[in-house]
Amino acid sequence: MDKAKVLIVIVLIFSIASVSNALNIVYVDVSGPNNPGTGSFDDPFRKIKDAIDDANDGDIIEIRPGVYTGEGNYDLDPNGKSVTIRSIAPEDPNIVANTTIDPNEAGRGFYFDSGEDANCVVSGLTIRNGYTDGSGGALYCNNSSPVISHCVIIDNTAVWGGGGIYCYDSNLTLSNCVIAGNTTNSNGGGIKYFWCSEPILRNCTISSNEANWRGSGIYCYNSNAIITNCILWSNGLEEMYIEGSSELVTYCDIQGGWVDGSGNVNREPYFVSFDPNDDPNTWDFHLQSAYGRWNPDSQEWVADSNTSGCIDTGDPNSDWSNEPWPNGKRINMGAYGGTNQASMNGNPADFDISGAVNFVDFAEFCNKWLAEEACIEDLTGNGVVDFADLLIFAENWLWRRE
Repeated sequence: MDKAKVLIVIVLIFSIASVSNALNIVYVDVSGPNNPGTGSFDDPFRKIKDAIDDANDGDIIEIRPGVYTGEGNYDLDPNGKSVTIRSIAPEDPNIVANTTIDPNEAGRGFYFDSGEDANCVVSGLTIRNGYTDGSGGALYCNNSSPVISHCVIIDNTAVWGGGGIYCYDSNLTLSNCVIAGNTTNSNGGGIKYFWCSEPILRNCTISSNEANWRGSGIYCYNSNAIITNCILWSNGLEEMYIEGSSELVTYCDIQGGWVDGSGNVNREPYFVSFDPNDDPNTWDFHLQSAYGRWNPDSQEWVADSNTSGCIDTGDPNSDWSNEPWPNGKRINMGAYGGTNQASMNGNPADFDISGAVNFVDFAEFCNKWLAEEACIEDLTGNGVVDFADLLIFAENWLWRRE
């Protein structure tokens, strides 16, 4: 074998080794067969802290459903590692609801204080019953900027601000999260941003949080937060308080209204199930829709009598392609916007979203005839536009929105 071939083989070996290392998964299962376990698929760690201590940069820590409480399952500190800590299916609300970090008021859920950046990700977990006499009942971020996605931050308490989340000198990214039922004796029942340069809050639902001073939903002090496609509703004394900040709040539904920023509205979001006086375990922040919304309990699409005004009203520049068809080719506000559980809107055969099914739609359908690709004209979802799709189209011919 000549030198060139030897070099190629060596490069391939190192490339395969690098990919393998990047995809290394460390498993956690509260019901694992051994304590502490080894982190393998068959012998998972029982405690999340053991998995974090064992993990290396690039690893995925996969947490199986269960309630994680007691020592080793709260005040979790990634120690600056670039790791992903996630449930087995971060975008499945049932899995998220059943993969719970519960400090039982003995501490916080996560503690980021070692310069974590966007390569440190927490996804698809419920964090509840966190407590601190400081700040950040569920999540504390100091000079760190992790990414938190598809999480439920609920029923946490912090005495000195940020009942759910506290962010200081950090650019935390929060997306597709529910932040509800958190409390503080100070500022920021749901979230407190303090001296943060550019934290991002995108497609989150923030509801029923309480603060004794300011900003029951969000409190922003000298923090240039970017808040988009969010719903802030039924939060204590005020939804959001901004001081000394040049925030950018756009395309959000904020109870009582928000003057600054484009696309903001003040309209009843029509959550599927929400009453501040009820048990938070009964809350469901999916948006009602007469055209179909996902029911996590029955695992099927159902129709409601109302259609939320937060459907198809998010930022027109946001990616809506992961939302199920039909939709208005525009992302929904709230925690499920931009996901495969976004509530639907319109008629599946109304391809040009004009509010009617007519010859314009038929021309678009014909243009995709026998196409084998992912497209909205594939009404059956079988991977090809064919006679089965034509039958559905015919059934909707001349439909008009009422």
